[in-house]
Amino acid sequence: MAKNANSTGTFRKLPSGNWQVQAMDGYREDGKKKYVYFTAPTKSEARQLLAAYQSKKNAPEEETTGREPPLAVLLGDVADTWYEDYSTQVRASTYNTYSYTLKILKRYLGDRPIDGILPMDVNHFLDELSAVPYSRSCITKCRAMLIQVLDFAEMNQMIASNPARRAKTMRIFSESAEKKDAFTEDEVHLLLEHLPDDLLGNSIRLLLGTGMRVQELLALQPGDFAEDLSSVRIERAVQMVNGKPVLGPPKSRRSRRVIPIPEDYRAYASYLLCHGGKAFIWSSSRDNLLYSVGTFRRRFYKALEAVPGVRKLSPHCCRHTYSTILQAKGVPIEMVARIMGHENIQTTEHYTHTQISTLAAAVAVLNR
Repeated sequence: MAKNANSTGTFRKLPSGNWQVQAMDGYREDGKKKYVYFTAPTKSEARQLLAAYQSKKNAPEEETTGREPPLAVLLGDVADTWYEDYSTQVRASTYNTYSYTLKILKRYLGDRPIDGILPMDVNHFLDELSAVPYSRSCITKCRAMLIQVLDFAEMNQMIASNPARRAKTMRIFSESAEKKDAFTEDEVHLLLEHLPDDLLGNSIRLLLGTGMRVQELLALQPGDFAEDLSSVRIERAVQMVNGKPVLGPPKSRRSRRVIPIPEDYRAYASYLLCHGGKAFIWSSSRDNLLYSVGTFRRRFYKALEAVPGVRKLSPHCCRHTYSTILQAKGVPIEMVARIMGHENIQTTEHYTHTQISTLAAAVAVLNR
């Protein structure tokens, strides 16, 4: 950010290519400094907008009629600035995934003046996303990003208060919105029995028997397995940055863990060691290169289509299934959270999908 010589404003070039100038414009009622912002394609045009505003403000009232108002600050430009500043606060893979959410936000609200957005506009925005429909997860991320962008605007005194925080906490999404689920016990039996006896089939079986994330599976190296295959150590995970897989740390501090492998599932781990790559169990066609998460997901869905009686759930639902079965069998939730690498029990509770048979067994204590 650079300040011009005659102290008429502070200029910065936005990620969109536009120039933005900020200048003090007196004080607000609460005693805090008031700022005005003007955005234009070039620095010279931004300076002219500021000069026109100052000239209009200082001119007699009768001389100001008929002049065009200054260009408003658009939410899209503020969102770009926030996104640029946010890069140092999160890991590269997370920052990269935010770009998709940012595109959606700018598509619907990018051309709106930021000081004209109302709580009802935020509610309408979320309703529009639901009607498309976008997934529940995507809508939640869009709302969270909008709150952060408007918090950034409020902090920099572009707006008096954040309208997204005064909007409804959660809107009613359409029935078609995606919801995480777990495979039933019958579906698990079908998968274990009918998946092919290859690297993909046995990897899916191991996901069901260990609850590890796909990103953790793709980062596994032969040395991560215990010699007797009784456990697997999670030390790293594959992250997607700009569409390419890179090796990074697990999702959180608790995600570095050792997962016990049930005896019935150790044959699948043995297959992976015998038929997987030398550097990584999963490698691309070129030796020793990491495998893409998206490519694995596509192969996962294709494998499920070949097993009749099994729903097309996401690979992450194997993790939901693992948690659900453990708790249904009486494993304390604190232990499940530790095995899965969750930071808190509340996260584990979201992974539990209680089946009616489990509920029936719970109330069976009322039987004589």
